[in-house]
Amino acid sequence: MPHISIGSIIVFIIAFAVSSICIPLVIKLAIKKRLLGEYGEGRHVHKGYVPRLGGVAIYIGFLFSQLYFFISDFSSLDHPKNYFLLLFGVLLLFVLGILDDLVDLKAHLKFYVQLLVAVILVWNADIRVESFHGVLGLNTLPIWFSYLFSILIITFFINAYNLIDGIDTLSSSIGMFVLGCFGMVFLYNGAYLETVLAFSVFGALLGFWFYNKPPAKIFMGDSGTLSMGLLMAYFAIRVTDLPLDAEGTISPVFAFVVLSYPAIDTLRVFTVRILNGRSPFSPDRNHIHHLLLDMGYSHGKATRIIILITLLLSVSAYLLRTMPTTSFCVMIVSTFVLANVPFLILKHRNK
Repeated sequence: MPHISIGSIIVFIIAFAVSSICIPLVIKLAIKKRLLGEYGEGRHVHKGYVPRLGGVAIYIGFLFSQLYFFISDFSSLDHPKNYFLLLFGVLLLFVLGILDDLVDLKAHLKFYVQLLVAVILVWNADIRVESFHGVLGLNTLPIWFSYLFSILIITFFINAYNLIDGIDTLSSSIGMFVLGCFGMVFLYNGAYLETVLAFSVFGALLGFWFYNKPPAKIFMGDSGTLSMGLLMAYFAIRVTDLPLDAEGTISPVFAFVVLSYPAIDTLRVFTVRILNGRSPFSPDRNHIHHLLLDMGYSHGKATRIIILITLLLSVSAYLLRTMPTTSFCVMIVSTFVLANVPFLILKHRNK
């Protein structure tokens, strides 16, 4: 455990330092070269132009911390092939994100690449959900369902995290909350690689967060949300098979409740868009965070409300960890109700 803690602290410091140094440089470069994203239409709420290449600095911070880990602790890896395939997937989505930030790729093209990455990781790196551990009475999953479900989960969470990069500090705050929760589970279980990865991403996001606070000087952009979203999907899958307490209790529900905000928000907006005859990937201002802004909350307050609710749901899921089906049902109802409260309040006000 001391070795794990020290290694995690070092990669955190490297990722944070490099990300913090690179963010101002990325902002200056983006302004100088006019590599700016227009905000004020669709799902973004800023007027004018704000750089959206924060993911470049985040990825560079993550990359340098992983180079240190590779040089110092490569021998500690049990499955180096899986580690490299994960890094390959992150790199591929990072490049895809940069291209989209600069030239606006078609939504279906991005989806196909995300799906390809998910297939590679599930099929070749065996990164998948193997059991529901009693949720709805299900345990070990049939192999075909495990592959299919895991591919869908990875693709879905990549998209879900990508879609919450709409207001100041939200994507980075949600990301750090998720990484904090999962990092503690990894540290508790002595999962060295996952602990190092989680602390590394946390450090890179923290360096970015200081420049993403209201009023945001830079947004994460697709280069950050796609690549970091993949890592968070990977962490969620790994947590589904790890004990949460000394009794060895495993709770897949807890793992996915920690990521509940991007998940429920994405399901909600996709459903609304499809019912309105639009593409589920078309931008709009129907996200929960946009509704909170329409209720009069500032960017910072809206983010704090979302984090607080996610924290309460996560704590509830942890307390119900020994009752998998009950926990699943309670969390489904709770997230659905809470996700629709802002919409119902605004609808009542408009009447």
